[in-house]
Amino acid sequence: MKEYSILEVFSKIDKMPDGWFYLPPEDWALHTKGSFSLDSRDFPPDSTDHLPPQVKTYGWVEVVDTPTIEDIISNVNQQLPGATADDYLRALKFFYENDAFMIF
Repeated sequence: MKEYSILEVFSKIDKMPDGWFYLPPEDWALHTKGSFSLDSRDFPPDSTDHLPPQVKTYGWVEVVDTPTIEDIISNVNQQLPGATADDYLRALKFFYENDAFMIF
């Protein structure tokens, strides 16, 4: 499956696949690459074929789905006019760790 940097996901979210975004488990930076899953409904219930191969090979973790990334970007933009990619990254990390939007 195609890999995208976190920066690319933030800057082109409208062109990203609709699925769950997976990333390596280590600390993320804007250049960190991740991959989106395929729609699990298109596969048998016990299948993992919808997951990026890096999940099995490198232990990548499920972070958030595409609509949640859009919501994170929107939430940051509402709070910080002129938000930067670093602001989005901080908000993504916060959401992943707390299952809540970051208040700036």
